[in-house]
Amino acid sequence: MYLILLTYIRPLPEVEAVLEAHRAYLREAPEAASIVLTGRKATRDGGLVMLRAPSRAAVDDFIVRDPYATAGVAAFEVIEFDVAQVGAGLEALKG
Repeated sequence: MYLILLTYIRPLPEVEAVLEAHRAYLREAPEAASIVLTGRKATRDGGLVMLRAPSRAAVDDFIVRDPYATAGVAAFEVIEFDVAQVGAGLEALKG
């Protein structure tokens, strides 16, 4: 499992200009079925994507096609982790 942390590196109006394209990408990319969750930070300075992917290379490919990356409005940090514990109803996330 991978957690992708996004940090905006351009002013918010520039980020918002790309927001709909970014959201459409998250819905329509081939990896969309592997997205566990997405969200914006409450501080409005970035967001996150939790993604199941077969490899770090697949995650990197997903990132470089994101409109936030192509527009240069966000930096991306990738954290690979193993799911150890989940809440009720989320058991499919383990393994």
